Parts: sequence; C-alpha cells; structure tokens
Amino acid sequence: MTNKIKLLTLLTGLALLGVTGLVLAEEENIQAQDLEVSEPNILSDNPLYFLKNLGRQIQGLFTFDPVAKAKLKAKFANEKLIELKKLIEAKKSQKIIEKGIDNYQRGVEEVKAAAVKIKEKAEENTQVGSFLDKFVRQQTLHQQILQKLETQVPTSTFEKIQEARERHLERFGEVMNKLEANKE
Repeated sequence: MTNKIKLLTLLTGLALLGVTGLVLAEEENIQAQDLEVSEPNILSDNPLYFLKNLGRQIQGLFTFDPVAKAKLKAKFANEKLIELKKLIEAKKSQKIIEKGIDNYQRGVEEVKAAAVKIKEKAEENTQVGSFLDKFVRQQTLHQQILQKLETQVPTSTFEKIQEARERHLERFGEVMNKLEANKE
C-alpha cells in the first residue's frame, strides 16, 4: 500500500471520527504509555509548571536534527494532551481546563512548524518515514482522547475542545500533506 493510499485512508478515518462521533476504542481508556510518554507529575495549574515548559524549550534548543526535533515536539504535544486529560479527570475549573486546551493547541502548532522543517530535508533523511508512521498512530489516539474528553466537560468547554479537535485535524492534514508530497 503506497503512502498516499495510507494517508487517504487515515484522513478518511479521522474525518469519520470527527463527523460521526465514533470512537474506535471507546471502552479502552487511552493512557500516557499509549502515546509513549510518562504520567505527568506537574500539571499546568501548578505554579512550578513554567519550569517544565522551560525544560522543554531547552531540550528543543539543543536538538538540531529536524526529524529529532519533530519527534520531540510530537512528544511534548502528547504530554500536553495527557496533562489536559488529567486536568479534566480531576474536575479542575473551566478556566484551568481552557488554559490546558490552549497549551495543547500550542503544542500541536509547534509540531506543525517542526514538520515543515522536516519537509525541507525529507529527501535526505530516511527517518521521515518512521516518524510519519508513528505520528499517524499517535494522532489517531489524540482524536480519540479529545472526543472522550468532550463528554466530561461543561458545554462551553466542550465547544473549546471541539474547536481544538477540528484545528488538530486541520494541522494533522497539513503536516501529512507536506510530508507525503515531499517524500514522493
């Protein structure tokens, strides 16, 4: 199966998830290890959270390979999604949850920016294909988590999560299109 067919199949599946509200693993509670990250100890409502973000920024500064940087940014987005999940499960205030949603959306934007840089080096780097496969699997899990979180929050927060899901799908599609176009 070519990468273009894989991409088309995945995007169709994700669109179905978003439009029909189907969850492939609704009974399954997706955990941090499913996204290859650890359970967060410090959430965005903690006064020391800025140190966590500072550590992430420093890691990013010292990661020079474009594919490694994209993997790192994807890992950070995964962590931020799990942090958001924990905030909702802990029934934090709407303001704190919305801050977590914004934090996650910034993470997704950073992945997109890093993927654009991969696109420029895709022909030279053989790791792009493995990153792409892992990225696809994890983005499907992101959609499942976001969909499940929508059922656990008030209406106004639901709308913000729904907007995050839609933006996530857009960004994911853009990243995939850019990477696939360059790989071919």
